[in-house]
Amino acid sequence: MGGCPALTFSGLAQLEPVKTRGPSLAMRFPSKVARGADRGHRTRVKVPQSPTPMLHLTAPAPDLDGVVEAAIVVQQMAAASVSRFPAMPRAMITLLPSDMAGGAFAPVYFHALSTGPTAHIHDQPFKALGLVLPPATAARLMGPSTGALVDATLSWAEVAGAAEAARLGDELRLADSGPRRLGALQGSLRRVLARGPERVQRARAAAMQRLCLLVGQQGARAASPLGWGERQLERRCRALLGLAPKQLQRLTRFHAVLAAAARHERPPDADAALAAGYYDQSHLARDAWRLAGAPLRELLSGAHTGGPWWPLATQRLPRLRPP
Repeated sequence: MGGCPALTFSGLAQLEPVKTRGPSLAMRFPSKVARGADRGHRTRVKVPQSPTPMLHLTAPAPDLDGVVEAAIVVQQMAAASVSRFPAMPRAMITLLPSDMAGGAFAPVYFHALSTGPTAHIHDQPFKALGLVLPPATAARLMGPSTGALVDATLSWAEVAGAAEAARLGDELRLADSGPRRLGALQGSLRRVLARGPERVQRARAAAMQRLCLLVGQQGARAASPLGWGERQLERRCRALLGLAPKQLQRLTRFHAVLAAAARHERPPDADAALAAGYYDQSHLARDAWRLAGAPLRELLSGAHTGGPWWPLATQRLPRLRPP
């Protein structure tokens, strides 16, 4: 998502189980999950076409600006639909209200950064709410409790602790609207990130943001401005983010190009590819297959609220201020 990243998916013929701790990534929405295979396997899964979902973005609370990129509400009324996501340099916290009228809720889940495309085939209508988190926030959440993870889905209790998850559950049961539920999610995130001395947390947040920004832009070359050797940078990135510097740089670069292409509703030309750091358009095309499992034209043609790549349509949506 430009200021907010795209949500992500793509289905390939060679399916593998999703590597997770706890529930499968299918818990993001009620769906069957098709995990992207290694590039080279380009036969696509045949899935039903998606009717138009409802999709809204809301800016985070002012004190969480930069900590949360956006709050999202999506509703799909069709009984059979598909959502496709590319690999993501972002994490998410999601909530699935299983019975909107009765106030019942499925558990809250944390979805780590992902390194490959995913497809969710939905058997039933759904409504989901979530927070999109930059990699620095994901690293701050995972470090103390779980260690760095990618391609993983954890219950909020595993990340935040059982007491905090129970408190959030109580707040969600009292929340009577989508904005209030998103506010409860942000409140829980705020409490978890505030644990420990404030000065230590502020310093850690600043260090994480600088690390992710420089590595996302420069990859291994970020070692010099950070004052580290390349091996030290590699060790720290894997320990904090679960990714090598080159992996984070590739994900960041691809999503920057994808965001610009979605906003302009056309594939990037050679100049745009070069400006983003690709050698040429064929280099960009290979990354599209590796990270999204589909060519760029297919991604963009389906990047609207009625298409299978509807998460990419978030690039063109305004972020409303919370009430």
